[in-house]
Amino acid sequence: MTHRPRTYALAVGLLTVLAASASPAVDGVIEINQARAANGGVTPGDAPGFPVTISTGTFAADPMSFRLTGPLFTSTTGNMIEVLSPHVTIDLNGFGIICLLSSCSGTGIMSSEINVSVANGSVRGFATGVSLSGNGSVIEHVRATGGAIGLSAGNVCAIRSCEANGNSNDGIRAGNGCLVSGNTATNNGGDGISTGVGTNVLGNTSLGNTAFGLNLASGTGYSQNVINGNGSGSVSLGIPAGNNVCNGTTTCP
Repeated sequence: MTHRPRTYALAVGLLTVLAASASPAVDGVIEINQARAANGGVTPGDAPGFPVTISTGTFAADPMSFRLTGPLFTSTTGNMIEVLSPHVTIDLNGFGIICLLSSCSGTGIMSSEINVSVANGSVRGFATGVSLSGNGSVIEHVRATGGAIGLSAGNVCAIRSCEANGNSNDGIRAGNGCLVSGNTATNNGGDGISTGVGTNVLGNTSLGNTAFGLNLASGTGYSQNVINGNGSGSVSLGIPAGNNVCNGTTTCP
């Protein structure tokens, strides 16, 4: 029997560890954290530092999944994650994307591509926390605080079970033909929730915002919302579809 030298075995083991650390997770999800952002190469063409650019290249038509494995934080004013390809899902995995300044002029996560989803974490202190302007975007279980605009999505979107609190402008903005459900928008400096036409606004709480609780376009229905103490009024436009509570009564505009 031939015995390989111990140094050979150690070298093979080290290479295996290094390869594993540079590869996506076993389940096929690509990991993002502060160290990987600093090194670059999260996807082809991603330069070191921020923003982390997500571009699926040859596989641009295929869904791609990304997951935070630690918080991302910055003391500059640029964007943190830019999604340059469609059909991308980002799981924040309970972590935050955080501006260490009093405020940052960039965006936490931004994309103009179609079918981009962001879920399960928080953004704090950015000009816009999450901005997904392409059709078919989804934002769910995300908390946006201490910035200018909390969460913003384009047409045919879904914004579900999110919180937008203490932003200096609107808490939540949605485009046309969206579902906005189960969210909380409180103490924002603009509207709590603002939408385009033909959107379904269902089961939200909008409290203590400087402008309207719900600022809705024509053809948008709203039901089962609780709206209280907003500076410009409870609801602008929209069509009440029942079971709303405005300032402690069931009479809503």
